[in-house]
Amino acid sequence: MSLVASFTHPVADAQHAFRRILKAMSEPGTVVCLPALPAWAPLSNAATAVLTTLVDRETPLWLDSTLKQEALLQNLRFHTGAIVTHHTDAPFALLAQDSVQPLAAFFVGDNLSPEKSTTVIVELPALQGGAPLRLRGPGIETHRDIAPALPPAIQAWLAARASVFPQGIDLMFTCGSELLALPRTTLVEAR
Repeated sequence: MSLVASFTHPVADAQHAFRRILKAMSEPGTVVCLPALPAWAPLSNAATAVLTTLVDRETPLWLDSTLKQEALLQNLRFHTGAIVTHHTDAPFALLAQDSVQPLAAFFVGDNLSPEKSTTVIVELPALQGGAPLRLRGPGIETHRDIAPALPPAIQAWLAARASVFPQGIDLMFTCGSELLALPRTTLVEAR
């Protein structure tokens, strides 16, 4: 087995990570640093912290085919008990930066249960240096400008996504120990 250690102080570190994730979701486009812990290869420290904090045996996880490596699966089972599923209606999905999985394949919830949509976590090479985007919506006073290094398919999906609120997909972008989130309520336009 190739198990990697988890949080040094499991309860306190998970609470801290949860508060940081909540800050990123409530202030779209804000980059937050997550507590340090050893990354589960091939993931970043931030993606590992998000999974350790949010995923458990009650929240199945969809994994991109390029990420289905035995070491990662062992750590997921041991540290979270998460069930890895092939269904794109799982509460969480993890995509590699070069994924070919279209975001439109994930579940957006329905009118009675919009909270059952998928939160998609995407590993990126950088959270800056990409095409500039302007964000507007809840949690943003006027607007916020960001430039994550998004794959072209995600950039195009963001530009064309229809507003079906309260349904929709929440996005989390991770790189190194940092996280940037775009909830479904955030309006995204190219600058």
